[in-house]
Amino acid sequence: MITIGDILSPEHILLDLKAGTYLRGIAKVAELVESDERVNDWERFYKGIVEGCSCMANEHGSALCIAHTRTNAVNAMVMAVGRSVEGIPLEGESASVRLVFVIGVPVALASDYLRIIGALARIFRTAQGVEALLSVETPEEFLERLCALEMEM
Repeated sequence: MITIGDILSPEHILLDLKAGTYLRGIAKVAELVESDERVNDWERFYKGIVEGCSCMANEHGSALCIAHTRTNAVNAMVMAVGRSVEGIPLEGESASVRLVFVIGVPVALASDYLRIIGALARIFRTAQGVEALLSVETPEEFLERLCALEMEM
């Protein structure tokens, strides 16, 4: 079983994401993995995550964007995260995007991919989960907290 800790590293976590739109936020987060050895075809990967973007708001006023793609433009699962404490406006919603996840997964790894997406959604649905990720100060702490939350879900 592949875990978030297996695919996300501190250098792929941006804790001070500033963007006028969630699409610009996705672009900034995706840039964190542009030169990652797991990305074989950057253009195809980027196009896939933009097309596969879904955003959801929770009842606590925060929104989550997960830009994801199943593609052979990556040779192993890859992930990057951006956090916006002040929030990025989400068109048509009163909630602001606080977390942006970019995920690429090879076509063959569908079950691990679906489990990780599910874990992120469950973490985000709780006020405690969101607050835990918004309150950390370093990428290392963010990763540690996210991995702990994944194991609790």
